Order: sequence, then structure tokens, then C-alpha cells
Amino acid sequence: MKMNKNTKPFYFKGGEKACLLVHGFTGTPAHVLPLGKFLYENGFTTKAVLLKGHGTTVEDMRVTNYADWFASVEKGYVELKAKYKTVYVIGFSMGGILTLQLARKYNIAKIVTIAAPMRVFDKLAKWTWIAKYFMKYKPWGEAEDPEQDEKKIIIRYDKVPINGVAGMMKAVKKNERRLAEIDSDVLVIQPKKDKSVMPISAEIIYNNISSKQKKLVWLENSYHGCTLGKERNIIHEEILSFLC
Repeated sequence: MKMNKNTKPFYFKGGEKACLLVHGFTGTPAHVLPLGKFLYENGFTTKAVLLKGHGTTVEDMRVTNYADWFASVEKGYVELKAKYKTVYVIGFSMGGILTLQLARKYNIAKIVTIAAPMRVFDKLAKWTWIAKYFMKYKPWGEAEDPEQDEKKIIIRYDKVPINGVAGMMKAVKKNERRLAEIDSDVLVIQPKKDKSVMPISAEIIYNNISSKQKKLVWLENSYHGCTLGKERNIIHEEILSFLC
């Protein structure tokens, strides 16, 4: 299965400050493409990585793990940092967890998390550490926001690898325990109508990080796929204001 052109990594060379954008579990750079273009149009250099095993098939995804995904993000960050003195990191969904982990390892001045999962509604996700020994895949639902026009630009799976979900949930727990180690300026964005990630996730991040400069923004009418939703302009403006 070849990648749709919109699922590929992107790099827009703009100003002297750069932003690394990180998509989520089963996602692709298409989820953060509108944001990447917006920030580029407002003077930033923007780059989005494609996490290893993503953007093609669930079979490709199954032979990768969370460590591979973090390595993809770290490689993208190091490459940007070699060219730009200032690099900010923005993560959507699981990309937010990867961003938090990156901020513990590197001195990143500002980070943004969007719908990052500290708690999820999926009951099976909590038991995947056991289920992975009996199942290869679990069902994966359709988009919950009827206003999103995702089908034209993203790959949608009807199932996902159990081992991938298990690895992600393990990483979520580990990163939650170490939130206090983060002192980067942080913008936390969370849609209130999210049916994948419990909104309390945003409060967990906000209340436990050690950042002196932090802000929590609620999206009143958005679902989990908010970066492509009807309030994405709010996301864009909040992030631009935070980074400038």
C-alpha cells in the first residue's frame, strides 16, 4: 500500500524559528498539515515527521513499537535543531505524549499538546497488556466528528495492532509519573467533546508539570480530531499567540 501524498512528511522552510509537528497513533502528518501551513504563513519553519510504521498498513504498524515512534520524533527534532537555534514542538493525540517525553530529554523552550491522552474512554485499551498475548488486532472506529472531511486526506484503519495500543498505554503511564520533570513553557489544548481521550487528561498535564508559564485552552465544540475540525482556527491562533 503506497502512501497518499497527504500522509507524507512535510517541511516548509520559513523563518529562523522552527516547529516540529507530531501526529498521533494511526495518524499521519495530514492531521497537522493545516496547522503546519498556518504557522509557515506566519513566519515559522515547520516540519512534520511520519512515525515509523504509519501511513501505509496495519501490518506495517504491527512490527513497530513506541520506541520506534519516539525515535522518529527525536530524529526529526535533532535534524531541525542542527539548523535552527529555536525549535518548538507541537504534538497531537499520542504525539502529545511523545512531545512530553521529548521535553524531558531536551531543553525545549515551548511545547504544545493537543488532545494528549492521559486517560482514555476505550476500556479494552487498559487491558491490552494482557490482550496482546491472545489477540493481534482490535477494532478501530470511524471519526466521531461528522464535520471533519478526513476521508479525502487520511488513511483510516478498521483495526489496530493490540501490541501498539499496549505500548502506547505503557508510555502514557510512564510519562504521567514524570510530568513534574518538565519545565518548558506549555500550552495544553483539549476538546470538550472528545470521545477518545478523557478531557481530564488536559488537567492532569496542566496540574502536574513544573512549568512556570503554562496555559490550558478548552475547545467547547470539538471532538478528538480537532486539528481538522471546525474550531481549528482557534487552535491555530492560540498556538501562534503562545509561540510569539
